Amino acid sequence: MLLALPLSEDEGLVVVLSIAVWVVSWIWWYWELGTGPKLRAERTAGQALGIVLPIALVLLYVILRRWASFDVKNSAEYLFQYLALGAAWVGVALRMVPWLGISTRDDVAERTNPAAAVALAGALLGIMLCYAGGNVGDGPGWWVVVFSSGLATVAFFLAWAVLESLSQVSDAITIDRDLAAGVRQAAFCVAQGAILARGVAGDWKSAGETVGDLAAHGWPALVVLALAILLERALRPTAAEPRRSLVVAGVVPGAVLVAGALGWVAWLGEAA
Repeated sequence: MLLALPLSEDEGLVVVLSIAVWVVSWIWWYWELGTGPKLRAERTAGQALGIVLPIALVLLYVILRRWASFDVKNSAEYLFQYLALGAAWVGVALRMVPWLGISTRDDVAERTNPAAAVALAGALLGIMLCYAGGNVGDGPGWWVVVFSSGLATVAFFLAWAVLESLSQVSDAITIDRDLAAGVRQAAFCVAQGAILARGVAGDWKSAGETVGDLAAHGWPALVVLALAILLERALRPTAAEPRRSLVVAGVVPGAVLVAGALGWVAWLGEAA
């Protein structure tokens, strides 16, 4: 049975701001998806990518209902508050992705690049997992979620920036249009999101302990990063082999990254 708990003044403000950012950022993103050539038939990549945002929101809802604080998962008002904040969170975070070399408008809408669409789908899910992790466990208020999720999200983008700097994976995706590279990048983002989410999950004690928990439980994200760098250098397209096997160079290494991350999360068990 849902509890009818009234929102405080600051919580109401968070809801209003979240809805505003949610609406603006999502309209902006969907507008970018629709700015490609109108007569081009190959719109599958953009259409498929457009479905991922609501899927990510459903994923967040499931996590909130299962692992959020008791007063959140049993309240329609609080569930909506953190769903709206999550939708806004992803909408804003997606504006950072072009700085790492992949653009929704340029690569998906205008160039109909399926490798970029797959990579962006993984990025979207990884970001949502980072946000969701900050909602797992009991805490005193929304600012705890912002701190914990922010910590995971910053770590997520730092890891991606290191990967891009050392492997130039965006070139393989946007210039070579290598679908295998897009799959590997998507898997990297999901794996990072899962590990970092688990790293910040749990009942709130203090900011310092949250940072300590991320270090203690999130260190495998560095292993995933190192492995991803090695994979990109070994499997990126070359002049001799401009098209890598989707299964051998994309699905298999991607599955290894995601399975390793999920295995770590399962081994740790539910956050205390």
